[in-house]
Amino acid sequence: MFDAIKSVPARVCLCLSFLIGILYSINFIFFSSCSVVNGDGDCFSLIPNGATPDDEAYGRGAGTLYVAGVLMFGVITGNLLILNEGARGKWTIMLPTIAGFTCLAIVLAPPFQGDYESANNNPLYATMAALGLYTAAYGMLKEEGVDEGLAFNMGIKINNEAKYAIILSSIIGTLYSINHFFFADGYAGAGGSTLLAGFEEGSYWDDPIAAAPIAYRVLASFFVIYVSMGLILLTNGAKGNWAAAHVLLFGITFFALSIILGNLVVNDQVIPDDPNSPYTPDTSTATANIAVSAFVMFLNIFAYYKMRDEGVEEGMTLGGKDFENSDDFFYKMYPVVTAAFVVLLLIANFVTQVQ
Repeated sequence: MFDAIKSVPARVCLCLSFLIGILYSINFIFFSSCSVVNGDGDCFSLIPNGATPDDEAYGRGAGTLYVAGVLMFGVITGNLLILNEGARGKWTIMLPTIAGFTCLAIVLAPPFQGDYESANNNPLYATMAALGLYTAAYGMLKEEGVDEGLAFNMGIKINNEAKYAIILSSIIGTLYSINHFFFADGYAGAGGSTLLAGFEEGSYWDDPIAAAPIAYRVLASFFVIYVSMGLILLTNGAKGNWAAAHVLLFGITFFALSIILGNLVVNDQVIPDDPNSPYTPDTSTATANIAVSAFVMFLNIFAYYKMRDEGVEEGMTLGGKDFENSDDFFYKMYPVVTAAFVVLLLIANFVTQVQ
């Protein structure tokens, strides 16, 4: 299994980091509403957050964790792609992922949590373990050509309309990354300035289920991965860079659909033993989030479509074998996988996340 990777230790590291990621993804996508209340009441979660009713984290940010789970799921599809197709030239996936998980470890570390304190540091330990395993795999895969074609260019190497779509989506992603890293308190409604319009100032303190600022910093860490992949495509050219293009396409699609469905299907959040429960999530940012995420998704679909003319699918493989008809990916595989993911999101929103 996964014979495309010759190094057994590297294969093990990639599989273990994937396992950590998929457990957290499943937990957040399907069980975040139970996870944030530590599995109290008639609740089930794979990974409870360990918070007690006296902790600030108790009951907070289920919707934001749900989105974080989707972003993580998109990222770890890169593990499967590398395991299936081999490591050669996959620095375009691995370096952005290492950068994003490094950011994630930093924002989860206690010195950088700001005025908010997590109930425990288990997410930090899991992130450090996944980052260590993934980085170790990257080092081991150098002999298998993972760095083939590695270059950091300043110029734009895409010549058709795809470059405008990538530039625009990268600007949007960068703005949200900067805002969520440095102005998360203001965006969350906890007080302070914000680069992008967020929740009403002071609303965080009045809303017991509002996402804590640290949750938005977590989202920003994942944005770093996707923005980096977009910039690599932009500055290195589309030709042969199908691996990064696929992770980017699926990741942004999954993210946008989770935002859209999550904001259209608003489930009340139950906090056990709270006489004022259940609470309805604040939807004041829903319209903006739906519009921006849908716009970015269509930009990326358009960019991929136009990059096909520039050879993005050159050398594309499936299970290590030549993908003879690339139309089968864009017109068949991509829609089918997207439709299957929508079904999973509907299950999450209507079944497992309903309290």
